[in-house]
Amino acid sequence: MFLFIMGIVFLFACFIAIPVSFFVPQVLCCVRYYKNFFTDEGYLTFTLPVSRKTLLLSKMVNTVLWSVIHGLLLLVSGAIVITIAPVPNRGQLLDLRIWQGIGRILEDVWEYLGAWSLVYLLEGILMVLAATWFGCALIYMCMTIGAVVAKKHKVLAAFGIYYGVNMGFSFVMQIAMVLGLVFVVLPLGALLAEATYGMACTLVALLLLMILMIEVAVACLFHFLTLGKLEQKLNLS
Repeated sequence: MFLFIMGIVFLFACFIAIPVSFFVPQVLCCVRYYKNFFTDEGYLTFTLPVSRKTLLLSKMVNTVLWSVIHGLLLLVSGAIVITIAPVPNRGQLLDLRIWQGIGRILEDVWEYLGAWSLVYLLEGILMVLAATWFGCALIYMCMTIGAVVAKKHKVLAAFGIYYGVNMGFSFVMQIAMVLGLVFVVLPLGALLAEATYGMACTLVALLLLMILMIEVAVACLFHFLTLGKLEQKLNLS
């Protein structure tokens, strides 16, 4: 009974802490970005013998790195939860039934896909990294535009720009999804139905690679727009 109660308490605490902690690294990095570039600290930052391209890149790498570390910590926390939180069998401290189920699923995936599963795993990891970079680049772009353009209430302007860009990007994504469904997904589905196993796996890998390249391209666009605004920032007050 004691182990059961401790497992429930631990699970409840994780359900509260994990969603809250999800935003902590990005919020802290954004605060440091704003203070280092657009407050009184900006005078010291921009007078350092370092190019603005290097300054921005260092901030971006730092944010992505901390986001990745936080994601890994969440995975470790999830692994602990599914090991401890379930009701143990016969008074045991650990419950490995979920891990055994995950192992069977992985065995089935490997049996069906073989080495292609490693290709998809690598593409999935790269897509997560690209999506993290994309999100950071979008936030930094909106913060930079708001801080450079607005005379007052720069933080509020950054929030407004972020909301507007998100709305516009969501609208574009909806149109792209409809066009992709008509011109890519449906023809690809018909092609996969008639393709051989190797050809089908190759087409799926190419589709994931195309999505990855789009993420990287848009993230690069946001990054260089931010850099352009930083290069135009002559007033360090």
